[in-house]
Amino acid sequence: MNDSFALPRRDPSFLGRTELLDDVLPGYLDRADDGVPVVLNGRVGIGKTVMSSELAHRQHSRYADVSWIDVATSGSGQAAERIAACLTTVSGRPGSHLLVLDGVSDPDDVVRYLPRDETKVLITSRADTGIWYRIARVIQVPVLPREESVRLLRTRVHGLTEVDAMRLAGALDDLPLAMENAASWLTSGMTPGQVLEQLKSSASRILSGYRSSDFPGSLAGRLSKATSVLSAGTEDDRRMLHLLHALAVLGPDPFPTRALRGDRWKVRESDAQYLLTIYDLHRRLGGLRDRGLMILQSGAAKIDEISGAIIRDLLVARPEDAAGAFALAEELLVAAMPERAAPERAWGDWALVAPSVLAVDPANIRTGPGRKALLATYDYLVDSGRYREAVDALGNLRTAWAEYFAQHRAEDLVAMSMLARAHFGRGHYEDAERLNLRVYRERERELGPSHPGTLAASASCALDLGAKGHHADACQLARQSWLEQCELIGQESRPAMRTGSYLARLQTPQNPHQAYQLGQRIYRLQREHLGDRHQHTLDTAHHLALCLAALNEFRKALPLLEETLKYRKEILPPGHPDTLWTAAHYYLLSADLGRPVPRSAMQRTCDGLRRAFDRDHHVVRRLMAMVKC
Repeated sequence: MNDSFALPRRDPSFLGRTELLDDVLPGYLDRADDGVPVVLNGRVGIGKTVMSSELAHRQHSRYADVSWIDVATSGSGQAAERIAACLTTVSGRPGSHLLVLDGVSDPDDVVRYLPRDETKVLITSRADTGIWYRIARVIQVPVLPREESVRLLRTRVHGLTEVDAMRLAGALDDLPLAMENAASWLTSGMTPGQVLEQLKSSASRILSGYRSSDFPGSLAGRLSKATSVLSAGTEDDRRMLHLLHALAVLGPDPFPTRALRGDRWKVRESDAQYLLTIYDLHRRLGGLRDRGLMILQSGAAKIDEISGAIIRDLLVARPEDAAGAFALAEELLVAAMPERAAPERAWGDWALVAPSVLAVDPANIRTGPGRKALLATYDYLVDSGRYREAVDALGNLRTAWAEYFAQHRAEDLVAMSMLARAHFGRGHYEDAERLNLRVYRERERELGPSHPGTLAASASCALDLGAKGHHADACQLARQSWLEQCELIGQESRPAMRTGSYLARLQTPQNPHQAYQLGQRIYRLQREHLGDRHQHTLDTAHHLALCLAALNEFRKALPLLEETLKYRKEILPPGHPDTLWTAAHYYLLSADLGRPVPRSAMQRTCDGLRRAFDRDHHVVRRLMAMVKC
């Protein structure tokens, strides 16, 4: 056998992949008498090359000759010459021959030169292209199972505990090459905690290996090379790279391309501008997928988490590329925002888009539409009961936009109102009151005491007072706000109906009969103008049931709570705090009436409320007592 086609040196410490190496791959090769090659397909660092080498060494005795061609380093046009030379070398020899072509980036580079005799051909390629499926039997190589990842790390690093190995494997996405890179640092004296910390701050460094000679074969080195090839390519290649950068800064979750509205967007790239059409977008996504840099799912585009972290890290050193990436990312986010509709009719759309929005540092959002999209997403977080996330996100937003908000106070007041609602939802009434008072005072000064925005802010302040036990003052403030709203914008307006619902809620402890009369009035208006399943209607229905309970009308209250709980489950995301509160009151009232309540349902409700509501609450305490009985 010519040494130029010899197998790479075998890795004596290779482990795992038992099913693929012992059963699947040999079976595919045995069926390759028809000249159909076998392709090992997978992303950068998944272990295609080392698997192929291990298979070839294990199967060597079954073949008269085994040849290996490193296509990735052959250079343009040389792959065909090397394949021809290899086949000439083994031509006429008896017995079967295994040819391994490692690192094929484009099927067109090798397809026409493949042997048409009984030679078995095994190809490794990260290009996930439809051409492979038409000409070959394709095996998608998965990441390592977690137990194999742990074994790999503990084999490479003497003394590594199973707990640390589990944490590292999870952070490294069970990607073999990433784990090899991390292991090199661990053997150089770095602790598991330091490796995990460095993954967050500088993924490209930690995944380059600890010696400079490691870089070309490391995960960071291979991704750097792939992006450099695009950067030095055609204009379309560079635009492809621009899109890759944009999707990398949009975070590890799939970006929902199916959510994009319109068919063209004006995009800034450095100082130039161009129109990105829906056809351009999907052509470039397909090109990135064909190069193994992108995973395309049904209506979504995804960069794996580790690769995305490396690409984002590499962008730090290229400010111009980073600016272009954030500009395109912002355009994509704006185009993906759900159409304006009642929130409960758009939960699914918001759930798709929100992860990408939250992945972007708000300091990098520079346009009016981008800022509007960001505020709308944070409003969704509050509406959907994700109060903790909302508090963190809005805090970061106000810090990043401090200078902008100083010049645009109206938008800052909107952000402060959202933050107050999130604090209220968590039971942080003092924080909510402080923010709502600031909003109210500024709106009163800028807009006047009778402006609808000022009146809405005063209604929020009334709720804060009621939560702190000041029911008389709360009712007075809410009644004044509601009456002025009814006179100014009509009792059928959403703000007036909501304030009226607040007033009924605040009146319940002191005057349940009066609260019930007002609640009935607001409930009829909301059902007529908003519908039975609108979130505001259900809020009023819930508190109307509590009014009935306070009036000892238990048998009327229970069906209303049951119906409200049913509708809440239909329209709200799973585990929404409003659903949990309605469920809690329904279970407590059912128990008071002697009806059976599933203990598991009570436990789930109790656990959910304790996570959502940071403060101790008498409803939660009662529910806990019932669970323990």
